[in-house]
Amino acid sequence: MTLVLAQVILQSIGSTLHWVGFYVGIRALPRDESRQRLWIIASAIVFGAWLYAVVLLASQNVFRNDVLPPRIPLAIIATLALGYLFLISQTFRGIIAGIPQHWLIGIQTFRILGGVFLIRYIQGQLPGVFAIPAGVGDSLTGILAPLVAYWWYTGKPYARGAAIAWNLFGMADLVNAVVLGALTGAGGGIVFPTVLIPVYGVPRAILIHSYSLIGLLRDASRRPKRTESLHYGLQAPIASS
Repeated sequence: MTLVLAQVILQSIGSTLHWVGFYVGIRALPRDESRQRLWIIASAIVFGAWLYAVVLLASQNVFRNDVLPPRIPLAIIATLALGYLFLISQTFRGIIAGIPQHWLIGIQTFRILGGVFLIRYIQGQLPGVFAIPAGVGDSLTGILAPLVAYWWYTGKPYARGAAIAWNLFGMADLVNAVVLGALTGAGGGIVFPTVLIPVYGVPRAILIHSYSLIGLLRDASRRPKRTESLHYGLQAPIASS
């Protein structure tokens, strides 16, 4: 029960922080209060419903991997397809571009939670061929996230290259973990609430990496100014008189 509560709380915190970043991006859109309000309300509903639905389905063992086709990879692919489909929308692309790059990077600190795979390996519940690379890769990505975000925020000359390399490493780790999990049958040992990590945390992390890379590769990411408010756009600018 303690593990269930901890996973639900941590995933809820992560989801809320991701929505806050999305909110910042919405506030960066050209001034249209009605459109911004619509996106804010709709996105809050979507984020909340998404988390609730995944937790409910996971608690009912819907994401079992002992049936064909495997449920965990399907859940990941479906979520990614939807996340990339949204990029067709010009407004959505504008929102993503408005999220500070250091926010997109720093939020991945939650990847440290992947260390739970190492714990389950030590307890004999997961095979080492899956748990060790997945747990170590996730932990390294999460540990490095605040450092890379700091480099970008302070404008280090190597920040862009480091951020691109870090994003690629983080995505490669996630893809590797999914592939190894499918090949070794580790999904059979990933049950509720741990299953929330691959079916909810993994696709969310891949999408954030993808959105970060889009800004970095197009050199479209907004660099913070030294005088920029720490509210990150949470307050509307004061109109000049």
